[in-house]
Parts: sequence; structure tokens; C-alpha cells
Amino acid sequence: MFDIFTKKTCLLVLPAAALIALTGCQEDEAAKAPAPEAIDLTQTEDLFSQPIKPNPLTTDPEAVIVRVNGAEITRGEIMTLMNVAMQQLGGRVPPEQIQQIQGQMYERVKNDLITKKLLDAAVAAANIVVGEEQVAETLESIKARIPEGETLEAALAAQNTTLEELTSNIRKDMATRELLESKTAGIAEATEAEAKEYYDANPNSFERPESVSASHILVKFDPDDTAEIKAEKKADIEKIRTDIIADTVAFEDAAGEHSDCPSSAQGGSLGTFGKGQMVPEFEVAAFTQDIGEIGDVIETQFGYHIVKVSDRTSEGMVDFDEAKEQIVAFLDNQKKQEAVGSYIKSLRDSATIEEM
Repeated sequence: MFDIFTKKTCLLVLPAAALIALTGCQEDEAAKAPAPEAIDLTQTEDLFSQPIKPNPLTTDPEAVIVRVNGAEITRGEIMTLMNVAMQQLGGRVPPEQIQQIQGQMYERVKNDLITKKLLDAAVAAANIVVGEEQVAETLESIKARIPEGETLEAALAAQNTTLEELTSNIRKDMATRELLESKTAGIAEATEAEAKEYYDANPNSFERPESVSASHILVKFDPDDTAEIKAEKKADIEKIRTDIIADTVAFEDAAGEHSDCPSSAQGGSLGTFGKGQMVPEFEVAAFTQDIGEIGDVIETQFGYHIVKVSDRTSEGMVDFDEAKEQIVAFLDNQKKQEAVGSYIKSLRDSATIEEM
């Protein structure tokens, strides 16, 4: 899908892996990075093929697991990052696969920490110093991305870290990024011809599914609401719809005043979405209504909705001219990642890595 090039953001709280350090967390840089390799959740382990390993989360956190040129990595360090990673997986992993995923995640985090030890040493040897002003600017940009009503301190506390640790990690990550950028400085930029070759070779990546841009007004009901209460709520939203059609109130203003959805802050806007992203009743309304029409009140599991479609994009292919700039950026970053990968391999090849 074309959305492999869409922009992402991240909150850099714990030590970052090498490629994250290279690409950074700014929106304009993150668009250049391919998505990280996903863990294959479709393959299940044959429990009789090898002895069952003890759960890595239940062993001594002070135990030294790896020494990297004499620098120690403890099981506790691995556990800290594993806990964050497992929380991010949330309920997306079936319970019966949790133990298998823990084992995969354990190895991945351990290897990331080995790489980090090597990069920290390389940064120190290069005598890279990050200015306080640079750190302060990055910290402010992170604060600006905290959702309204939340605080940076609360976000850090939820991840069992502190502002001091965050600041230290920012400084280390910026120094690492500077080191890695120095290893990619001489790489030639991707050409338009290379971008066209990639475009022609990957047609599936540039398919554009049908999508709509829509807004809604939601009046929620609770599962224990009586039929009478639900009828009152439906009457309320019918009155809102009547007022919008009569032009006594704008749809956006009515959404801001009456909608129970957080999108009320954006005048009810849900942005652009494709099929399969909304519950069936809502999807049918959004993909069948005319642009600008104030649809009939519909009922979903969330409550009663009024839907307004503002734009519709037909299924088709993204033109090369439209995709060209993003492809070039993607290919540039791919070349840099390959160079960084080679550099990290050279660090590992020359290091003394002792696994306990």
C-alpha cells in the first residue's frame, strides 16, 4: 500500500536502536524510514523440538547476560525494555503465543542493547558533544506532541522513567545520530531514474484503495440504557440534524457542541479512511452518501451518528509524479540504513562479545 510512505512520530523515552537514532523522531525525517520488520506471529513453535527455556522475565534482574568489550548488560536492563515492548503489543497477541513472543522479543532487545553499547563507545571515542540548546529544542518538540490534557511527566511515569533519564537519552541519541550521519555523508542521493525503477517494480505499493473523508456527530448510549433513554437520545440527535439541514447551525459547530466523540474538537472530522476501518453500519453510510449530504441518523454499537462526507477518492494507482518525491526520500534512507548496517556489523565483528 502507498501508506508505507506516510509520516510517523515517536516519543524517545528509552535508549533507541541504531536506525531510530539515525532517522530521528521528527515527522519530516520519519517519513523516510521503512517500517521496522514485524515479528512473524503466524508461526507457532514446536515445543518438542528443543527443551523449553525458562521464562526470561522471572530470573534475577542483576544477572549479567552479556559483556560487550567488558561493558555489562544485565537481565534487568533487558527486562525494562521488554516490558515496554510487550505493553505496546497489548492485546494483539493471542495468550497462547505470549511465551513465544517473549523469547523473540528477549533476543531482539538483547541485540539492540549490544549494538547500543558499541555505539556508545564509538561516540565516546569520536568525542561527540551535543549542546544543551539542541537537547532543549528536542525536549520542547516532544512536549508539543503530548496529547491535550496529558503531561510529559505522566507519560514518563507510565514508562517508569524520569525527565532526567529522558534528557540523558536525548543527548545520547543525538550524539549517536551525529556519529551515524557521519558514516552516511558521502552517499549519493537517489535519482529520478532509480525512483521510477522502484515504482515500476513495486506496483502493489502504489495501489490507492477507495477512501472517503468524513465527519460525524455522535450521541453515545450505554449498554444499560433503557429503551426510553435511547429513544430520547435519538430524538435529540434527530433535532440536531434538522437544525443543520435548516442552516440554523453549521455541522462543525453542532459537532463541537453536541458530539460525544473526541473528534468534536475538530468539528467532527475523522480524517480520511478506507474500507474495513470503521464498523459496518458507519462504513455503509460513509461510502454511499453523496459529498456534502447530511445523512440519516444511523445506529452503531457506539451510539447514534450523523455522517457528513466531504471528499471521496476512487480506487486506482498513485501517479509516479505524485509519489516521486517520497520514493526518492525512501530510497535515500534505504541507502543510509544499509551503510549504517555495514558500520554496525564492523563494530560487532571487531568487538569481544561474551554471552553468559
